[in-house]
Amino acid sequence: MKIILTLFFFIYFLNFSNSQFTPLSPETSLKATVINDPTFDYIPNWGDNAYCTIPAYQVFIEILQNGLSISSATTNDTNFQIENKFQTNNDYLFIIKTYYTQSFKSVSQLITFSTNDTVDHIYKLTITCFDFQINNLNVTESLNPFYFMGYFNYYISLTGFEKSHLPVQLRLKNFQNGNAIVSGESRFNYLLQIFQYDQQNITDDIEVALEFSDNRNFTFKLKSYYNQFNVVDLPTNHIDTFSPAEIASTQYNYNQFGFGSNPVIQSTINTNIMRPYQYLFTLFAPKYTLPIKGTKGNMTFIGSVMENTKFVTGNGYNSIYSIDLNPNITGLSLPKIGATSTNFTEENTEIFFYTFTFSDGFQYQGTDLFFMIYLVEIRQSWPYGFYSGNCLTYEFKSSFPRLTKTAASNPSYFYFGIDRQALEIYQSLEPPYIASTPPKLISYKYTKVSDYMYILSLQIESAGGVKFISTHSSASLFGADTLVQGTIYDGIFEIVGTPDQLIYVSIYDAMGLSNDYNDGDVISIDPLITFNLPSEVKFVLNITSFNNITFLKNNLDMTDDSYNIMYIDFNDNVPTGKSLSLVLLDIISFPIERDPSGDMIIKRPFKYNNQTKKYECKFILPKNNMFGNIHYVIFYGNLMGMYDNELTRKLNVNNTILDNQGPLFSSFEKIGNGSEISSTTPTGTIGWKFNITDDLNGFESGYIKVMGTVDSSTYHFNFTMNDVIGDKFNCQYQILINITQPCISQEYKIVKVILFDTNKIASRFYLYTPVLPTAAIVNPFLNLLNQGLDITVIQFTCLPSILLDERPILSSFVSSRSVIDVGASNRTISFDFSFTQVAVGIKKDQLPIVYINSFYSGLVECVSKLISYSSTEVVYSCSTELPIGFGYPNELSFSLYGIVNVGGYFYGYSSKDLYSASASYYANTTYSSNQPLIKSTDTFYSDEKDLVLYGRGLKNVNLVNIVYRDNSLSPHSFPPTVVYESSAILISGIKLTTKPFDITLSTTDSLTSNIYTVNPIFFNISEIPTPTESPTTSPTTSPTTSPIPTITPIPTNPPQKCLGNPECGGKNQGYCSPTGCICYPPWIGTTCASQIIIIPQPSTNTTNPQIEIPTDNNVQSSESNSQEPQKMIFKSLISLVSLRELNFNNQEVKNYKFDQWVYTPINEFKNQYLTTVSNTNITATLEWFNQSTSIQFANQNLTMNPSSIKYTIEITKYQFSSSLNQLQLVMAASLTTNSNDICSLNQFGNTSTGDDSNYLKIQIENHSLYGRFIKRAIIDNVVKSISNVLLDSSLNVIDSSSSLQSFIGITIPYYSDSIIVDPDFSVLIDSKSASDEDDSICTKKNSGLTTAQLAGIIVGSIAFAAVIVIATVYAINKSKKQKKFEMSINNKLNKLNDIK
Repeated sequence: MKIILTLFFFIYFLNFSNSQFTPLSPETSLKATVINDPTFDYIPNWGDNAYCTIPAYQVFIEILQNGLSISSATTNDTNFQIENKFQTNNDYLFIIKTYYTQSFKSVSQLITFSTNDTVDHIYKLTITCFDFQINNLNVTESLNPFYFMGYFNYYISLTGFEKSHLPVQLRLKNFQNGNAIVSGESRFNYLLQIFQYDQQNITDDIEVALEFSDNRNFTFKLKSYYNQFNVVDLPTNHIDTFSPAEIASTQYNYNQFGFGSNPVIQSTINTNIMRPYQYLFTLFAPKYTLPIKGTKGNMTFIGSVMENTKFVTGNGYNSIYSIDLNPNITGLSLPKIGATSTNFTEENTEIFFYTFTFSDGFQYQGTDLFFMIYLVEIRQSWPYGFYSGNCLTYEFKSSFPRLTKTAASNPSYFYFGIDRQALEIYQSLEPPYIASTPPKLISYKYTKVSDYMYILSLQIESAGGVKFISTHSSASLFGADTLVQGTIYDGIFEIVGTPDQLIYVSIYDAMGLSNDYNDGDVISIDPLITFNLPSEVKFVLNITSFNNITFLKNNLDMTDDSYNIMYIDFNDNVPTGKSLSLVLLDIISFPIERDPSGDMIIKRPFKYNNQTKKYECKFILPKNNMFGNIHYVIFYGNLMGMYDNELTRKLNVNNTILDNQGPLFSSFEKIGNGSEISSTTPTGTIGWKFNITDDLNGFESGYIKVMGTVDSSTYHFNFTMNDVIGDKFNCQYQILINITQPCISQEYKIVKVILFDTNKIASRFYLYTPVLPTAAIVNPFLNLLNQGLDITVIQFTCLPSILLDERPILSSFVSSRSVIDVGASNRTISFDFSFTQVAVGIKKDQLPIVYINSFYSGLVECVSKLISYSSTEVVYSCSTELPIGFGYPNELSFSLYGIVNVGGYFYGYSSKDLYSASASYYANTTYSSNQPLIKSTDTFYSDEKDLVLYGRGLKNVNLVNIVYRDNSLSPHSFPPTVVYESSAILISGIKLTTKPFDITLSTTDSLTSNIYTVNPIFFNISEIPTPTESPTTSPTTSPTTSPIPTITPIPTNPPQKCLGNPECGGKNQGYCSPTGCICYPPWIGTTCASQIIIIPQPSTNTTNPQIEIPTDNNVQSSESNSQEPQKMIFKSLISLVSLRELNFNNQEVKNYKFDQWVYTPINEFKNQYLTTVSNTNITATLEWFNQSTSIQFANQNLTMNPSSIKYTIEITKYQFSSSLNQLQLVMAASLTTNSNDICSLNQFGNTSTGDDSNYLKIQIENHSLYGRFIKRAIIDNVVKSISNVLLDSSLNVIDSSSSLQSFIGITIPYYSDSIIVDPDFSVLIDSKSASDEDDSICTKKNSGLTTAQLAGIIVGSIAFAAVIVIATVYAINKSKKQKKFEMSINNKLNKLNDIK
């Protein structure tokens, strides 16, 4: 074993030997090797640094002498430390790390490994730090800039950096707030974000300076953003309006309308570009105006005005208009808590917690509160923590779980304030110290689930118990809810995420210790395990990776939502299954300039299509969007992405009317302002009545929060279009608060407003918090700024108004659970509590809130309901569901706040107070890891049938149950398609629906999951069908693929005479065109006399690509004298027969019969079959279409009929006997019935619908099997012509009145690599029976002639002579071509038939 392991390490680390880590003593008994892809020459990480940062080195020690062990490892350089990371019986791993920075020089150190044989083993490590050679730098190319996120963005290719093991971070010297970002792409390796302002000619080049150490600069020039536009596209005039209108006046006094809500300017410009040269300059940087309304050529922009602001607009290339604005703005300051007396006490009850109190603070003004303890952030608003008092003077008291021991060297802190940027209280938390070991990663595994999701499985040992796991950001921490097996001390955790969310592992334990694992870090040395990202995730794309990018639709009309699909075709270097996602950067989908309060980055995953070999991404571009180029970024791998500016394919909008502004108040009136409530008028109503306007998108929903300025009484108003008067473009609503005696005099203020339009664009007003950087331009009161904040305040008077401090008596507080399983499907906890009324009663319309506090999971609210109210007792109840894993394995503590009396005071109970009152104040937690729970799903569109579910405890799921809200769809159950570890399953066969449906899961051990509701996202890609001369049902469409090179000529069908009586079936069935009859769906055929039959999907053949399509019909035989209808069964059979090699004379050289096939199901409608003949693979993909669908094959747009089957047949490289030979794929089609007293007909010819195909029609009575054979194929990735021939004359076919068979040969010319052909088949019902056709075959009876033949003899005898004449002409003119003669025969026979 020792020899094998030594050999393995020798091979594994062979590539890492380097002379800069060299032995100075013989390596006879041990050998040391640096293994983490070492480099020993560095340049600074940042361009302006005069030093290099040295990473840690991982040194593997292989013991070569039995019994030898290392007793110590030291270095003579005190700037470095050596840590023994791993140790087995024979091997060691040491980490050499440093926290110092090295100047430009070479430094050597001696590393000594002392062993138990008293021999020192010495190695020399030499590290060199090099300065930049500025003269070698060069910008070799750059792309046209694009505007995004308030910057003009330039991709550049910067070369000349040497000896760089990591990309060099750069700083822009002449753009203080600009950025130079490493793109991660090999060619255009930097993205510069710069401002463009203060120019005389806006097309002048922009000089850029990159800053390096010792005051060195590398300068170069870039083209102006506006250099790419014609002068006619740039604005030449603008009309400016101000809100309030007076701010254009010098020294206008303005009071902020909410924190940060300054005056605004709106400018209407005749611009043909989305980002004209317009900005407001304040302090050090420009702020570009934001487009909010209008169309191309007439756009309105908005910007916020501060003191000393210069407003600048460009007219054309070099005419610059500017105006100075300098209003006197009185800003709102964020109210501080101002606590002067704070206290932390340690409570030692059944559970341990801190109680934090303070008093004597400033007046409370309805702001949010911010806490952070043990790295957990909590944001709450009143009433949490407000123990007693009112807004004027109060005491705050809150209890938090407390650590009883720690192994961390640094203390934890408690932070408190109204915002993260406005902290006021810091408290060191220092529990007793004990020694412990940090958590350790034992093993890991990446499992790819869907096209853009992975499961990262982690086996972790932790003496202190796992507290958090971080995999991509310290702001995103995973806890006990990811435990799937074992315990937090020794268990397996599974984290589900996208590739850029699973890029490292940091493990934190409850003792304050942690361990980090990055890509390439060693986890174990026996066996050797290193933490490595999946190879496809690490694969870096560049612009040469893309063969093509296309869209289902382009040059869009955005008067409605645009349902679209992006297709990417990569070259062969890109690994199949590469994880990709699309982020749209239009100003509606990515509103960071308007509303940065939400989650901006919505990633839409790509799915790999095995058939087309392309990546496909569905997306919905919101209506009423911007015009011009819609920017996007394709994310891949580890937080890397490529902007569309790097790529050749643009997404464009041609027609739109922009609406980038939320609903606004057009009027806002007070109700009951200044009311007086007294003994004579004991009740009153106050509130507001307002009008909301939204001209284009229309109003959808709103929320308003009102608070009292004395007792903090809080009222939440939610309303939608169902509640208002008017329409969505102009509607009215009112919010009312009832006041009754006894009461206290106070003001009610609106502290928060959010209004949404139908495009989910919000206007927001926050009086103070949360802080909103764009408060001015999204203010719903934008039209009313001149009225000031007074319109949001209502004052009323109560007589008498006496503040009375008398706390109600808590008579009971009971929790439904003392122990709760936070891994169970039922995690509901309830509370019942009551108060004994005192002289000052409880305010009836204020509902207390129970808070459930966990150690590391934050708070959960339980808002109560009023159960009963009397003069002696008030009873409340509440119920809430806890998140999965909440608080485990620690206790949950309870607190109660928000009790308000009619005397103007509020009260609450911390956990300590509930304990003192002998009430329920905590619950213990347990955790069942095997309980199946559904947490989330992939995005699910209404046209899809497959879905991935994510959760926990899913490993043993064996049954999926779905109940549809659509009453027309019956429930069904089925097994999962694929189970991925314990955290995900794939289900298939979901019925198409636009309505919600409920999913539950069952396991082999009889456990049932929670009920999870899926809400499909409606996705519509329907298009108008052709022909358009008659209204029809629109077919669905499949992707429009990028054009494939074509070898000309591609055959087209010759013009045909329009046949039928009436012609083309009559005006309701078709019309005559130059190519022949064009039929209206569902009619089909050369005379539009056949109709498509809608039939159920036939059963799947799992043996070979042969499909049997059964149909039946209650008809009466055309030759039967019986009056009883006969049940006739028709069976259509389609199959692949053989592959023949033909010589240049069309003679068979070889014939390979298809015998055995390998069957692979793809989805509900598609199956695949594979066979091999003569080392050539033949893959047949059969796809069933249950509705009319537009497809594309070989650059040709085709329509698949409903109830049709398409064969896509791909043949790989074939070894021809001669380059003059060709292949012929033989297919068979047959139609049979159970009746013998009938007629049949076989037809083969050219279609007339413009699809330039051959058709085969096999008809028995009034039923037909119809096949379409396209005259083109994809041969060696080029579109070429092929021929289709009927082989009935050369093969043994079944030919009778009740059974008819045809063989079709698809003949393909000589090729090199591959061919793809694409025939399809439908079942028809005909308006004319086969017995009415001249060429039909009928059962012999009586005279043995068909009805049509008899009619021909009786009324058409003169035709005989004409035929004799025609035959004579043919005999004389033998040299004429057969085709010309047949056309002549047909023409004359048609004329004779007309005479009849």
